[in-house]
Amino acid sequence: MRMWKQLRRNGILLFLLFTGLTVFAQTPTLNLTGKVTDAKGNAIPGASIAVKNTSRGTSTDAKGEFTLAAVPENATLLVSAMGFAAKEVKPTSKHLAISLDENVKGLDEVLVIGYGTQKKGDVTAAIASVNTKNLSKQPAGNIGTMLQGQAPGVIVSSGTGNPSAQPVVLVRGLNSINNANPLYVVDGIPLGYAYDINPNDVESISILKDASAATIYGARAAGGVIIITTKKGKSGEPRVNFNSFYSIQRLNNNLPLLDKLGMNKVVRQAYANDNTTPPIYVQDDSKYANSDWVGAFTKQGIEQKYDLDVSGASEKLAYRLSYGHWENSGTIINTGAKRDNVRLNSEIKLLDSRLKIMPIVAYTRFNNQNYSDVDGDGNAGFSPIMEVYRTLPHKRIYDPNSINGYAKPETELGSGNPVGERMLWNGRSIDDYLQLNVAADLKLWYGFSYNFTVGKNIVNSYTYSQTAPYDFGAQSFVENPSRSESRGRTEYTLFTHLLNYEKQLGKHNFKAMYGFSREKNISQGTIGSGNHLSSPLIESLSGLIVEGKSDYIRVNGWNYGNNLQSYFGRASYNYDDKYFVQGSLRRDGSSRFGPLNRFGTFYSFSGGWNIHKENFFNIPWISELKPRVSYGTVGNQNVSNFQYLAKIYLSGSDPFLNYPFGGAPSQPVYVGAIAATLANNNIKWEQTATFNAGLNFSLLKGSVSGSFDYFHSKTSDMLAETPIPSSSGITAMPLTNIADMENKGWEFTVTYRSPADKDFRWDVTANLSHSRNKIIRLGYDEGVIADGFVDFNNRGTTLTKKGQPLASFYLYKTDGIFQSQAEIDAYKNKSGELIQPNAKPGDLRFVDTNGDGQLDDNDKQLMGNGLPNLDYGITFNASYKNFDLMIFLNGKQGQKMYNGAKMFLYRYYRSADLLNAWTPTNTNTNVYRLSNADENENMRVSDYFLEDASFVRLRNLQLGYTLPQKLATAMHLDRLRIYAGAYNLLTFTKYTGFDPDLSNTGIFSRGVDRGYYPMSRSYVFGLNVGF
Repeated sequence: MRMWKQLRRNGILLFLLFTGLTVFAQTPTLNLTGKVTDAKGNAIPGASIAVKNTSRGTSTDAKGEFTLAAVPENATLLVSAMGFAAKEVKPTSKHLAISLDENVKGLDEVLVIGYGTQKKGDVTAAIASVNTKNLSKQPAGNIGTMLQGQAPGVIVSSGTGNPSAQPVVLVRGLNSINNANPLYVVDGIPLGYAYDINPNDVESISILKDASAATIYGARAAGGVIIITTKKGKSGEPRVNFNSFYSIQRLNNNLPLLDKLGMNKVVRQAYANDNTTPPIYVQDDSKYANSDWVGAFTKQGIEQKYDLDVSGASEKLAYRLSYGHWENSGTIINTGAKRDNVRLNSEIKLLDSRLKIMPIVAYTRFNNQNYSDVDGDGNAGFSPIMEVYRTLPHKRIYDPNSINGYAKPETELGSGNPVGERMLWNGRSIDDYLQLNVAADLKLWYGFSYNFTVGKNIVNSYTYSQTAPYDFGAQSFVENPSRSESRGRTEYTLFTHLLNYEKQLGKHNFKAMYGFSREKNISQGTIGSGNHLSSPLIESLSGLIVEGKSDYIRVNGWNYGNNLQSYFGRASYNYDDKYFVQGSLRRDGSSRFGPLNRFGTFYSFSGGWNIHKENFFNIPWISELKPRVSYGTVGNQNVSNFQYLAKIYLSGSDPFLNYPFGGAPSQPVYVGAIAATLANNNIKWEQTATFNAGLNFSLLKGSVSGSFDYFHSKTSDMLAETPIPSSSGITAMPLTNIADMENKGWEFTVTYRSPADKDFRWDVTANLSHSRNKIIRLGYDEGVIADGFVDFNNRGTTLTKKGQPLASFYLYKTDGIFQSQAEIDAYKNKSGELIQPNAKPGDLRFVDTNGDGQLDDNDKQLMGNGLPNLDYGITFNASYKNFDLMIFLNGKQGQKMYNGAKMFLYRYYRSADLLNAWTPTNTNTNVYRLSNADENENMRVSDYFLEDASFVRLRNLQLGYTLPQKLATAMHLDRLRIYAGAYNLLTFTKYTGFDPDLSNTGIFSRGVDRGYYPMSRSYVFGLNVGF
């Protein structure tokens, strides 16, 4: 009975705690009205008015006015607004006139840094804070897309237009030949990704760009750190928000193709130039179909997103519960992706608010119809859409009399029906992300505090692929339905302990932090496949059978993990908010390295000086001038597990290593094994040392503000593959620390805010950055890495070598078109031999750059790379009464792109350019003569297909209207905003491929266009509602 009473009492306490009920004494109350203005008397719309230590609150309307009923007479109001210093107000009458001072310097803005926060005015490192107001207006389905053009030094490429693709994000360019991706830290949990995060849940994004800021994350910070903090409940009455957008998507750029008649013409011309007979299908224009394969393979896409959240806070409890749904149907048939997010963030205050417990529960399901884009490094293949672009228009797409509705080509037209193959394929990836985090903050005594965080991230993945039987010719034939499945599970566990100290002694301010963390990753999974399902209706591996010699069932699996143990600390000091110094130290131990080099130590120090606070500084139009300098080191452990050990390859069910014993037909078969890699216990951390010098400034009372940074980093002991003799029998080259590189550049950002006006306000922010890398050491004999393969003879387009930028284009140089046989005959070497003996009038002229009288690889030249010289973004915001306008421009200058898509279409006679090919009567053209034999090798890798991919893009244009507050209140709404706009509306570029911003993730093949899933132009309609 006693136990029952105690359980009941505890249950009541828990109920009161988690519902945030507050019991007030019966004190007199006031019904308040008021207006919030700036120092000049201009209304401040959207200002927050909260009753301190309660859940009560409201916000001002478009005229800066508010109403708040039943406020206790002895209450204190907390009044705050973006860009203004917060203020506490004691009600002295029923009508209040509240004036807020502009935070002109922005120095009180709090930035989220590694394992803590810091006032912007105290920062001595290179940290960019992304404007979340601008982010909220981006109709984006993922974090990477939101970051495009929003911060200097952060280069974001679209990757591909695939609905499930994530943009490629680089912080300050490339500083390693290995994984250059940034580390994402979400609510204090370091992760390698952020694609499961709903953009609507994001409260703030901080980007740690230099080593001084990123050292605290040590081993994984070489690519920069992106810190994401999700939204929490705020004081005031419970609030409900609903946000949504709906967009119609269309292909942004469709490459011009030849129809049947045009293709017939150019093919006949090519064969005539070779004095050969053209294929039968081009000889009669009246025969065969004239199909639009691209039109059948693409479609109008729909992207839609819906977000609902409820939040609030009392004296003891804050909470925010959100749900989000995003869906993109894609612009290619049988593709698409959708994501569902649920997140609960809460904060429980105990012990008179000295103890805060912050549980976070988040779940995401990502459902993707698989579509394979081009693979990364070293793959010469093209994407599936290029197969569609090359398909003969003579082929029929549909056949109502066939078993599956798709047409089998006539024999003379070859094999393949890419539309049928795509639609008869069924594949999907389903990933479930579960995040369970609990953090506790305890304020101790004498300036000390303690933080403990435990986090568990679980990812369950399921992927399947199944193909129905079809017959589209000899090279496109599936006799039996096949299926493959994989199931995997990854568990990430983190324990972090932090001890913080903060003390102020007069004008001396001290802060220190010491931490310890342990992280564990475990990945497990199985994969199975077979090429003979007993029925296409069975969608399970259990339906696989083995009847013929060519049938097989394969099963494989994996089970591995890695651990990271870290000790770290940071100390900072400032005197009178004038002079700042800070130092950080971290020591990481990773199981990915052998016992000899398991631990790495990383350090940094920085300093800053607020010159504008000196007595001798008397320039009234400069309100902030702060130079700062930093130096530090970070590491890179982005290598696979067990690289220091020798690996054995087991063939499993692969027959080429299996061997039988005995002579009987049914003799047992034993699994074979070979050595796959050599052991190298000496591999160690890559280490990047970075120097940074910067200047923060604010002018004209905060109307103009910005920063400039210069950086120079050197990465030492990069891991690269070392060639070994093939006679060793080793199938993979070992990794050794044999390479160094440097990366340097600058970045600049500036913001102008118009003077406050009652009805009209505007601001513009521009950021600009430049970076350039160079290989200093590439230690083995040849010292080069060739990649970027796009052509049909396995020739690379990029070269990485000492003294040059990573993945520079390495190509033959062209010098126009031979106009006559006399020009060909005059192009001789010193011995009188023709340099291009197979050339004919109309062929490309290739330059013998080294003058040795012959064309070979020694004549290739380095011709730039796929990274931009300049990356920039410009954001313009304006508001007039209830209307608001946003214009966002993004661009890249000086990047090159090898147009492999154009090369592909030339080879298969599908490009409309070929109608303008050189002929004796059409010499004023830059399209070389048509030839099927191509004895001159016009399609060899050369600058003919290398193009300037600089561009300026109108990324986002949005016009919104906010309903007047009186009307919104009459509709029982807190606010209502509707908007319409366009995304990727206009692009100004000389590039003739799909898109100058498309890029795969291969470091050594960046800027090589193999024909990716095209980008879309979107027309967007949206709604924001607050209740």
